[in-house]
Amino acid sequence: MLALSSFLLCGASSPTTCNSSGHIGPSTGEVVGAAVGISAAVVVGVVVLVEVNKSHHSIKGCVSAGPNGVVVENDSDKKSYLLVGDPSKVKVGDVVRLRGTKEKKQKGSSGTQDFVVTEMSRDYGPCKAAPTAAASAAIPPQTPKS
Repeated sequence: MLALSSFLLCGASSPTTCNSSGHIGPSTGEVVGAAVGISAAVVVGVVVLVEVNKSHHSIKGCVSAGPNGVVVENDSDKKSYLLVGDPSKVKVGDVVRLRGTKEKKQKGSSGTQDFVVTEMSRDYGPCKAAPTAAASAAIPPQTPKS
């Protein structure tokens, strides 16, 4: 911004053949326009950065017990995350929104990615149960009426 401002505000003397009105450099309107444009670009950049950063630090999903500990399946990316840190307030069988950080998965490792819980921001209550094969077998098929 400093380089752009100094470029815009630097004036050069006009050639002797030009008729000059005595004003050298950009007009006040040009300077104000450039400042407004730069400010708008900076604000948009900061808003995008905050939103992208914010979305990577919270997950929402159904909590279940896994072989290595408590696991949550993230609703947005459908990936499972092993909860580490302090997941003591998280109840198995509830849908929760958690804040924390996603740990980078080791190359070639199988299994779930770790999510370090810093806080539980909301508990939405019990997970919605998917119909099981046993439940659907208990319901007799309906015959069409003639």
